[in-house]
Amino acid sequence: MDFEVLHQGTRDPISHQGWNDLLQQYVNVQGEVYYASWKKEPAGLQAYLDLLSQNPPTSSWSESEQLAYWINAYNAYTIALVLDHYPLESIKHIAGAIPFINSSFDVKFFEIGGFAFDLNTIEHQVLRAQFEEPRIHFAINCASFSCPRLLNEAY
Repeated sequence: MDFEVLHQGTRDPISHQGWNDLLQQYVNVQGEVYYASWKKEPAGLQAYLDLLSQNPPTSSWSESEQLAYWINAYNAYTIALVLDHYPLESIKHIAGAIPFINSSFDVKFFEIGGFAFDLNTIEHQVLRAQFEEPRIHFAINCASFSCPRLLNEAY
């Protein structure tokens, strides 16, 4: 994927306030997500996902603004993936229903800047490859008990 194409332009960084508001409403301070309630009110999440999809970071954004964008995108799209299949026992079961997909994190189910993305692309080709941030693992949430808890505020 040519990430340089995504970074062209000079638009201002987006606000993550909408995502922050959703996290405050549907995630408690222990990081537990209220999926059943969130599933009943998908409009706010969809609005934030649309904002992310249409406004990828540009080279004019600071590194911390770009990092916040990608961490928030990963977490928001993870929630969206779970909600799209809710109720479910585990996020790992999603891929089993899709032929030739090894992992739920390999499902290309969203676009950013016109490019098809999956969660693994954000984690490995963007966050880990482009940022020297050893705490990435603690910031992104894979919707599993074995993962770090989801912070109930936006980055």
